[in-house]
Amino acid sequence: MKDKTSFFIRGFTQSAFFIFISRISGFLRDIFIAAFLGAGIFSDMFIIAFKLPNLFRRITAEGALTSAFLPIYSKLKEHYSDVFAFVYFKQILYRIAITLFVIMALLQIIMPFIVFLLAPGFADNKEVTSQITTLTRITIIFMPLISIVSLIGIATNVSGRFWILAFTPIILNIFIIISCFFVNDYSTIKSLPLAIATVLAGVVQVVFITTMTIKLKIFKFYDFNKDDDYKKNNNYVKVKINETWRKFIPAAFGGGILQINLLVDTILASLLSFGSISYLYFADRIAQLPLGIIGIALGTTLLVSLSKSNANRDATQFSKEIIISLKIGLFFSIPATSVFINFSDLLIKVLFERGEFSLQETVHTSHALIAYACGVPAFIMLKTCQPAFLAEGNTKTPMLIGFVLLILNIVLSLSLMIFLEHAGIALATSIVSWIGTIIYIILLVKNGKVTKPKFSLKEEDLNLFSVISYALKIIFISCLMIISMKIAKFILEINNLDETFVLIILCILGFIMYILTSKKFKYIPQELYDSISLKFKKEK
Repeated sequence: MKDKTSFFIRGFTQSAFFIFISRISGFLRDIFIAAFLGAGIFSDMFIIAFKLPNLFRRITAEGALTSAFLPIYSKLKEHYSDVFAFVYFKQILYRIAITLFVIMALLQIIMPFIVFLLAPGFADNKEVTSQITTLTRITIIFMPLISIVSLIGIATNVSGRFWILAFTPIILNIFIIISCFFVNDYSTIKSLPLAIATVLAGVVQVVFITTMTIKLKIFKFYDFNKDDDYKKNNNYVKVKINETWRKFIPAAFGGGILQINLLVDTILASLLSFGSISYLYFADRIAQLPLGIIGIALGTTLLVSLSKSNANRDATQFSKEIIISLKIGLFFSIPATSVFINFSDLLIKVLFERGEFSLQETVHTSHALIAYACGVPAFIMLKTCQPAFLAEGNTKTPMLIGFVLLILNIVLSLSLMIFLEHAGIALATSIVSWIGTIIYIILLVKNGKVTKPKFSLKEEDLNLFSVISYALKIIFISCLMIISMKIAKFILEINNLDETFVLIILCILGFIMYILTSKKFKYIPQELYDSISLKFKKEK
């Protein structure tokens, strides 16, 4: 039991580290975009053009493709043989690649219509829509490339090399940062270099992950025609391939609901004033930091680990890993939410206010950040709850929940944007994410996937009550952290220190305060604490 949990924790820490590096490089990328394009029509155009391939990336890398493919692939490796798993992987890879390249070609033809759907508010401006169409025709080439990377990355994750897939976004960020230096104010399409860089990065990502797969011998290239077991049961692989396709569509909708909601945010924001899309984008990039580092790392490793537990029919381990994941998610997300809400203006000003990004744009973006921040814990818990269904091949439940949440998001967004403009759209996404989290947890308890709430103050009793009590504890020490940061900010501002320096000091102080109080009260999730302590001991 301990070895199974350690595989999950090891995978989480490995993924989280490289995703953290990726997100830092992503922040640098966004700082350059803000400086060179600002938060207006030029940045809006690139964000819209980047939205479609990025949606496919998030659904495939973090959603549908993983959900439909990974449980079957894990089962073939666990209960059959590497030969079956390799044949299955190869056939899926070929079919996915061909399908996506065909879809890309079709999208090129109907791109003006797609752009109208993505940004209906710009429909009356022919010049702007024409430039967005050109940019999107370029960036859409990234879609099949990153999907291939994602599929190969699933196999590397199952092998325990989580860092390989987690590293690939860094390549994209580096290419876009370099491309910013080629932005020319006199160009017909100002953000054209960024679109071209996106495609070049996709090509390099494919080369990188393929090279690492070969170098680390993730696959052994079998002559399966000589394998007697395979020749007798080769139809079984075909059955599993068909099963994958049947599960892919509902998984695409259910697993990618957060991303679909963010796409809805962009569409609705186009109906508001120029810059609204950019305000939501830059705010979302900050709010997504804990989701990207913790939520995706949890979701990725948890799906692999739960798939193994499900394949071995280990219900106790299944429930234990979900509870541990919820606690780890709360440990990181609650303090992040507290900081985003209380220091949103300082964060936006220091990170983005330079070049083309003005004070007015800082104010608008900070409002969106506060709204998104309210949903950060829910975003991460959704990433923890969904794999519990997907690991056993249940893609219909997430699809139905996703459909309900999508309708709610549209209704709430249309209502709140009347009063709060772009911030209302962000707030609707947060509210809907909390509703989705509550629905998932109720179903997990009802279906016996998570141990029912039972009053107990013992740390080792992993049930839903322990998660609720743990959340209250984390809220308490997060409040202590914020109070200390507020006092420090007041003292630093009296001395007229540079705002960048102030933010750095506050982040260091808040981090130290939070970790020390967590350790003092023993609120650090025990499994995570043991894993980190063991690593430090090995290094010594």
